[in-house]
Amino acid sequence: MAASTAAIPEKMQSGLYFGHDDIRVVQRPVPAIGPNEVLASVIACGICGSDTMRWYREPQTRKLGTGINTGHEISGQIVQAGENIKHLRPGQRVVITHHFPCQECGACKSGNETACPSMHKKHIDPGGFAQFVRVLESGIGLGLYPLPDSMSYEEGSFVEPLGCVVRSIRKTAPFEGQSILVLGSGLAGLLHIRMARAFGARRICAVVMNRQRLDAAAESGADELRFASETLPASDKIYVCTGAPSASLQALELVNPGGQIMFFAADGPEKKLEIPLTKYWTSQPSILFSYGAAPRDMREALDLIAAGRVKVSDLVTHRFPLDKMSEAFDLFDNPRDTSLKIIIEPNR
Repeated sequence: MAASTAAIPEKMQSGLYFGHDDIRVVQRPVPAIGPNEVLASVIACGICGSDTMRWYREPQTRKLGTGINTGHEISGQIVQAGENIKHLRPGQRVVITHHFPCQECGACKSGNETACPSMHKKHIDPGGFAQFVRVLESGIGLGLYPLPDSMSYEEGSFVEPLGCVVRSIRKTAPFEGQSILVLGSGLAGLLHIRMARAFGARRICAVVMNRQRLDAAAESGADELRFASETLPASDKIYVCTGAPSASLQALELVNPGGQIMFFAADGPEKKLEIPLTKYWTSQPSILFSYGAAPRDMREALDLIAAGRVKVSDLVTHRFPLDKMSEAFDLFDNPRDTSLKIIIEPNR
């Protein structure tokens, strides 16, 4: 028999993405758990850029013929534990992740865990844009992280996005004496600035698209601020944190000999770049990619936030209840003020 802290309703609200301009909140049964699963109440779930990517999400909805719950930056509280679950208890505060690598294949053993095919399997039902989420048996071991009492649920919702940046930064470390250029000052760019600063970067130049992000980039630790239309400095490490093709072209032109370009963002499978192979044959930069967060990245991100080395709470600018999810997605796609991180609070 499952252990529970309180009566659990039969129905709950769940937010579904049917298309770029079709976000719906529907009633569905609260998921029933098995003896090796847990049910958690979702307290905070951040909106990620991948939640609103038309090229990424709409093919999924067409294939399935229904809406999808894309929420995956989740923190909450366990409300029910299956009878065989001994190390987790109702009332426990947790960070929940939706996917993780197998940790056994060649990619995993070489340190490229997020290239593992298992990263595309989902271990929660339905997703973080719902009042409750069921963590499947497959997700109990690697999909749950205790949330320290010192951290808020909002800070917990940053563990997954910061974990993705932890992986990006790890691939490009160390930073001693290196100049840093961050293209794009959305949340990913700001987190890269904060991580690079925490890990000892000498000079960080942030490139922004509009004046609304100048202050945020400066407060995140950037030493120099430039608009994308201005002349940009050549740099040792360049992080492309926007899908804009112009940013990718700038990165290819600005990387110093022996430097590194990290492509953190993408803009659809049909987008292609021409690379000047002869130029790079002699200057020998590294062109890298980073996707997702593995368990070690999640644990490091959680520790960085808990220790105060990377501050995230000041990045939250908007909070929406689940029944306003359509408005939240619209604001994310069309920022009308100084919006940065948008949080959905399903049980508000």
